[in-house]
Amino acid sequence: MRKQLISFAFAMAFSALAARADIVLSVVVDTHTLAGVNGNVDFQFNPGPLSAQSATLDIKNFAGATYLAGSQVDTGGASGGPLPGTVVLTNSTVYNDDFEGVKFGNTMTFTLDFTGSAINSPTGTFSSGSSFAFSLFDSTGNNPLLTNDPNGFAAIVNVNRNGSLTATTPSSSVTILPEPSSWMMMIGGSLLALGGLYRRKR
Repeated sequence: MRKQLISFAFAMAFSALAARADIVLSVVVDTHTLAGVNGNVDFQFNPGPLSAQSATLDIKNFAGATYLAGSQVDTGGASGGPLPGTVVLTNSTVYNDDFEGVKFGNTMTFTLDFTGSAINSPTGTFSSGSSFAFSLFDSTGNNPLLTNDPNGFAAIVNVNRNGSLTATTPSSSVTILPEPSSWMMMIGGSLLALGGLYRRKR
């Protein structure tokens, strides 16, 4: 029974815990088929259609692609950069976007640091969460790369109303994992909650 509880806690780590600290995710993108090719990366962080609690996303530690000078375009609550500098996105307007031209390498990596009241002290009373989306485009900026998603998304991370995150990867070239501190925090919270259920059952 204890092994089943531990396995369940691992499975629920992304979605079961309302977080009380920043959550940091590592993103790895296999771009070896694009190596040496000029293209674009797009980062969005937008609130849902109704009211959403305040959140901020820092995109840090970017590596594996070379920024093409003069290509950065920021919209709404986007600032910082250009890559590999830290890009900051808030969910403060309907559309918050950082779009930059890059020359692709073999593997692209970056971290996503989610913070703000929606993460640190979620109330659960807002009508919507927020969503981060990552896309890659060709040099024209119009044709998505490495994904069959109709919107061109290669990775999506939803900030839920309870402060938890749900990550999906429409592109098989993208892997998303929690950083060790966030992983241990999420597992620990899940184990504590499940441990209480186990004790009550006994």
